[in-house]
Amino acid sequence: MPTYDFLPTPEIDQDYIGPDTFSNSGKNRPLSPTSFAESLLPQASDNVGRVVVYFSGAGLVYKIEATFINQFDADPYSAYWQINVFYPFSDLNDWQMANFLLTSKLSMSTVDKFLSLEAAKKMSLSFRTAKDLRAQAKLLPSGPRWNFRIVPTTHPTKQPVHLYSHDALDCVESLFNHPFFAGKMDYTPFCLFTTAEYIVWVFTEWMSSNGAWDMQVRIFGSWVLCPWVASLSSDKTNITNMCRGRVTHPLLISLANIKMAVWNKGSSHAFLLLAFLPIPQFVHPVQRMCSVLEARLIHSCLDIILEPLKQAARIGQMMSDPVGNL
Repeated sequence: MPTYDFLPTPEIDQDYIGPDTFSNSGKNRPLSPTSFAESLLPQASDNVGRVVVYFSGAGLVYKIEATFINQFDADPYSAYWQINVFYPFSDLNDWQMANFLLTSKLSMSTVDKFLSLEAAKKMSLSFRTAKDLRAQAKLLPSGPRWNFRIVPTTHPTKQPVHLYSHDALDCVESLFNHPFFAGKMDYTPFCLFTTAEYIVWVFTEWMSSNGAWDMQVRIFGSWVLCPWVASLSSDKTNITNMCRGRVTHPLLISLANIKMAVWNKGSSHAFLLLAFLPIPQFVHPVQRMCSVLEARLIHSCLDIILEPLKQAARIGQMMSDPVGNL
């Protein structure tokens, strides 16, 4: 599937001298890659004997905050889980049937027909209709919630433009705090050399790049750098066959902190569905202008969706990692 990747572009401080720029004057401005590496602490070795030089002073932990499990236990229905781990469902069989119906592509009317069968009634399920099933599912802990808005356009369209999206900052926090990624993320930019002489510089993870180092120095100081990556599918995705059918461009989001060995596996679920970008039908006498208007609308929708991340980049955001470090 063709994709397009978007990375936030920082505002550059023209006076900064980084690892790829060397000067003969000024404190902490190295004369060579060797002196540059020697001035950076701490140093370590990876599992194949390469020298790792970390950005000094980055990734400070301010205090220990709640982990994912703590937040899970803080749910208002957590007391019921102490009695029944399958709450709001009665037992394992009830949960398995609910999970199957909720994750299937069956419509609510089809689910109602299934639950009305005599064989289904003998299963002693805790729900008898699709509406009851959805109501019980809403009692489960949820991730980022969907938002809906109508996007205004400068030119008329055949139908109103509907934008469905999650809060981008909630998605980033959900990934950053997820227990699966404990020990599988980088929080500090680093330089990787093949030997202790610092002759050959190796680039592996995104945090080992010049871009990560520059962003850490110029903008974030001692903050944890949390770069996000959004992937926009160029293929149209059909999300409903009713009401003339609706097609969209799915927009996914992930974190560049996650190590590539984990990030590239689909089973890791390192990408979250951030939004469904609308595909409008503009009414314009010049046909070729419709594609221009569609492109402008996509950029307008991206501005709306990514505004929480722009605010966080300007003022910062406190987040806890998978083990609760804030």
